[in-house]
Amino acid sequence: MIQIKKISADEAIDLRHQILRMNLPKKESIFEGDYDKTTLHLGAFHKNILVGVITFHKKETEAFKVNPVYRLTGLSVDETFRGKGIGSKLIEKGLSILSEKQSIFVWCFARDTAIDFYKKNGFLLKIQQVIIPNIGSHRIMFKFVKNLEN
Repeated sequence: MIQIKKISADEAIDLRHQILRMNLPKKESIFEGDYDKTTLHLGAFHKNILVGVITFHKKETEAFKVNPVYRLTGLSVDETFRGKGIGSKLIEKGLSILSEKQSIFVWCFARDTAIDFYKKNGFLLKIQQVIIPNIGSHRIMFKFVKNLEN
């Protein structure tokens, strides 16, 4: 059984590096905002072993004229646990926590190979392509999460 819970920035960075950026220096796995108080890091645990992570950074942006805005980044699941819904569970738990008190807008740079995954999780595609150096082609995707109490 998979358990999703809050984790430290260092735990998220370590697994993110092992999965997404193993061929780069570890400093490339530390993202702007990882240590901000408003950042949410979640981990997926199988038998107390961290097998997946996700990070949500609160962002101020001119591109999206709504508030608050969060950037989903660093979604990583250990290869042996992929295809079991862990990534979707991480997204769902993060959006639930962040939208608990208010409606939110979430965006991400999705790797081209992950576009269908994000679509299945309710994200919409903005056609604009972004090339991230040493990583590759990504697309901007976004989702509005309405708080039903407000």
